[in-house]
Amino acid sequence: MSEILHQLLIHAPTAAVYEAIATRDGLSRWWTQDVRGEPAVGQVLSFGFNQRATDFRMEVLLLEPGRRVRWRCLDGHPEWAGTEIEFALTAADPNSLLRFHHQRWLWRDGLLAQCSFDWARYLMSLRALVETGTGSPHTGVGSMS
Repeated sequence: MSEILHQLLIHAPTAAVYEAIATRDGLSRWWTQDVRGEPAVGQVLSFGFNQRATDFRMEVLLLEPGRRVRWRCLDGHPEWAGTEIEFALTAADPNSLLRFHHQRWLWRDGLLAQCSFDWARYLMSLRALVETGTGSPHTGVGSMS
């Protein structure tokens, strides 16, 4: 199986980063503005792209305040189905170290490389949101494979 792995230092405390990755409001300010559902373990979050032409549905597997968020992709694109996404935070006072892991890809070809690029861009949006208050979420048209 293939995977996407990114790591970045964010100049903000882990509580602020966690808020951005574990709440609907936070997610809508750096990934996609179209977020539906309740971010609670066992619930399903829906992330719409391109007027919901693509709708990634994620089961929330783990919410560990200030430390970790994990989802399982239920559907949205055949190559994403069954993959798992984890955001792991470590305090590096007064900063945070974020390790992002999108794992269990069945295909190495296909969307994997484009998704890795897209995740890197969106993680930079996350960092900008937490550090400056302004992210660059998907607004309706454009990329997220």
